[in-house]
This record gives sequence, structure tokens and C-alpha cells, in this order.
Amino acid sequence: MSATNCPYAQIPRYTCRRAPTPASLDGDLDKPFWRHIEQTSLFADLDTGARAHLETRAALQWDDDALYFGFWASDPDVRTLDTERAIMNWQENAVILCLAFPGAVYELGVSPAGKADALALVWKDAYARGGHYDVPEFSLARLRPFVIDETQGKVHARGPRWGFEKWELPGMQAAVRVDGVLNDRHHVDQGWTAEIALPWSGMKLLDDKEVLPPRSGTELRVELGRTEVVEGPGSSATALWTWAHHGSSALHIPECYPVITLSGE
Repeated sequence: MSATNCPYAQIPRYTCRRAPTPASLDGDLDKPFWRHIEQTSLFADLDTGARAHLETRAALQWDDDALYFGFWASDPDVRTLDTERAIMNWQENAVILCLAFPGAVYELGVSPAGKADALALVWKDAYARGGHYDVPEFSLARLRPFVIDETQGKVHARGPRWGFEKWELPGMQAAVRVDGVLNDRHHVDQGWTAEIALPWSGMKLLDDKEVLPPRSGTELRVELGRTEVVEGPGSSATALWTWAHHGSSALHIPECYPVITLSGE
């Protein structure tokens, strides 16, 4: 079964404007840098599009140095489980971004404690000898990536991908701020915010079709989301809420990602 059926009319579009002031990442989204920046719609269930029980929004902007992401996550109990990703399984409270280029998808998760965990998926058909990804940063022999040929039971029509765990995008920065008390189950919190910067220079390692350098009118495919561990009697499950409605539980499907257009305004 193909996982590439995403009607274009249902995919969000977002105008990403130039940052009004120089960036300084500290997790504070009340500062002038983020004022008057258009936010996304509320994140909803990845599969069904149902409303999430906690509100999450995001915003983006850019300058000549980087692409910036701000996340607002409401939560009366801000906590972190300090878990490690198990290949594709992510059981942690976190905000997530996925950035797609023609040959690869980069995923980054940031927890309320500021811990960042990354993953790069490179299509096998883009990994040619002497090609863009045949470089030390994506060495198959040294990094020993896993192979993914399906996502949540759905085989992608394009075929398998190499999965590079904990792949670091050079120069990535992340900062968080908690409005409450982290990991205190007895304190009622308001939520937490996160700021992330992905420098264009680091993205060049993923840009196999020369989408960059950035300029007004450049289009990128970006999905934004949030994972939240929901506890039940004697068990727990991880909810995944995203900006776009995928119509399945498969996150790493770039055809479903919102379209981001850089604006010079």
C-alpha cells in the first residue's frame, strides 16, 4: 500500500517572513523577535485530524543565517521522561520538526528539558556513488544506518531509506522555557515554549537539488508536531499531534508536509 496519497488541497501553506530583528535563542517567545508573527493552526491528531486535548501552535521566520521555529505548548504538567529514541519509536514529551529535501528528511525532537534528538532519513535512490550524499557525514560503513522500507505499516512508493540515528545538523540550536515547574507533578503549570534555529549552512548537507541558498519565493516542505505521553491505568501511549492532517499514522511522508514559502517582507 502506498503512503503517498495526500490531496494537495488539504496541505497547509505558510508565508515565512524575514525576521524583524537579530535572533537570540533563549526559549522566550514573548520577546520582540516573535511578536506579530503569524502562527500555525492548532496541531491535531496526525491520523484522524481530531482536536488534541492540549493546545500547540508554532511559527516560523528566516534571515540570511537560519530558519527559525517557535513552538507554544500548553501543558498543566510539564515533564520529561528522559527516554532515548528506539530507532523510529519516540516515547517522550517533545516538539518535533521535520524538514524535507528531495533526497532526505531531517527530524528533530526537543523535550521540555532542552534535550534534542535528531534523525536523518536518506532515500536509497538518492544515495549514489559519487553523489551528494556519498560524503563522510553520511558514511554507511562508519555510521551503520538502519533501513526503513515502510512507515507505520505503509510502504512508500519511492522505496527504502537509510536511517541515520542522532545525525546532527551542523550549527543547530535549541532553547526552551517552562512556564511552571519542570517535573513537579503537584504544581499546575501553564506550558512551555521552544525556539529552534537551523542554519542554512548546515542544511546544505541535505540539499541535493540546490534549493538553497534561501531567497524570497523559495519553497520548503516542513512538518511540525508534538509528542505527548498519555498515561492510563497500568499503561501509557504516545500521542502525535501535527500541523498537517496526514490521514494515516505515518509521519515521515514528505508529500503530506505543509508548504513554506520564504518572503522577503
